[in-house]
Amino acid sequence: MSPAPRAIPSVAGAAADAPGRAVGRYAELEGYRGLAALAIVVFHVNQYAVTGVPELFGPRSGLTPRLLHGLDAFVELFFVLSAFLLTLPYARSALAGEPSPSGRAFAVRRAARIVPLYLVAVLVVWAWRNPVLPGDLVDLVEHLTFTQVFDQQRIFWTIGPAWSLAVEVHFYLLLALLGALACRLCRRVGPRARPAVLLGGTALLAGSSLAWKGVAWHVLDVPETSWPTWFTLPAKLDVFALGMALAVVVALGRTTLGRGAALAVRAASVGVLALAVATRPPQGEGEHVWFHSLAALGFGLLLASSVLGPRDRWVRMLGGPVPSFLGVVSYSLYLWHEPILLWLSGAGLLPPQDSPLVFPVGVAVLVPASVLVAWVSYLVIERPAATLGVLVDRSGKPRDYYDGS
Repeated sequence: MSPAPRAIPSVAGAAADAPGRAVGRYAELEGYRGLAALAIVVFHVNQYAVTGVPELFGPRSGLTPRLLHGLDAFVELFFVLSAFLLTLPYARSALAGEPSPSGRAFAVRRAARIVPLYLVAVLVVWAWRNPVLPGDLVDLVEHLTFTQVFDQQRIFWTIGPAWSLAVEVHFYLLLALLGALACRLCRRVGPRARPAVLLGGTALLAGSSLAWKGVAWHVLDVPETSWPTWFTLPAKLDVFALGMALAVVVALGRTTLGRGAALAVRAASVGVLALAVATRPPQGEGEHVWFHSLAALGFGLLLASSVLGPRDRWVRMLGGPVPSFLGVVSYSLYLWHEPILLWLSGAGLLPPQDSPLVFPVGVAVLVPASVLVAWVSYLVIERPAATLGVLVDRSGKPRDYYDGS
């Protein structure tokens, strides 16, 4: 029996965290997550097609291929959105001079959301790709401990896009520490100084990340294929910092956008994203260095237009049935779509990789297949596992379900 194929070399993933079940207009923002997950699926089909027909689907062969190649930027939308939603409770507590939200409750709910499906997916896919035991146990251990991003060789093995899950988990740990520290500092200063403390902290995070990338590329000449340099938390902190800063602005409650201003910010977002795609250097000349930072700025503006602006047609569209459904199943869609793509390829259910039909047929086959599997995965694994998050209350204490009082 021949071994199953390894993951296609992946430079994009989907940060598939979904912060509980948000309410109100923040629930509608989950539509962003669904659309981003769908974009990542299309990106990986295009990445698969590029390896077979680079003259047709490569990023330098025309405008459409360049746009398809740029879909990997949607991972930054996942990061910005997660940072915004998860930082918001900390920002509100800090600005009010209140104690930090419970770190234990935060950890339990994040684990309940992320770990069960991740464990099932990693074990199933690893077993498929390692049919002869003992297999690559280092790869398995690294993925189970979210440390694959530090391994130059194995970072994209098993489930390639799962690198972004590892980065998300590392961000959770950092957020719990910094959130508690920020609340403590804000309790020692007056209300007027608290916004400066929080926004200064996010600026420090962003600046340190930009410095990391600038020194690595311009001073140390680190190649863009040094995955642990460009695809770990230090290189993505500027992206998370954008979402954190937006959370502080929203928590302040002083900034709102009228309809015209929201449209202007949305137009600026499109302009920044277009600039990021248009100015992306060729592979080998630093395409990972600043492209994702610029794309994150574009997505940060887009998100700001939604959370600070009126509930207009765009925001209502995000809450429509299709984006909402994709948002609900986005985590499963993110984890399963690449293994499904490789299985379809290995089973001969896609056109030959050197066929010009490989991309359109691949999209037509992979999208519905992945969405169907994601829906079943959500119903069977995600939704039941999410109930584990209610084992603790807001203070982090175990709930007593047998209290007769």
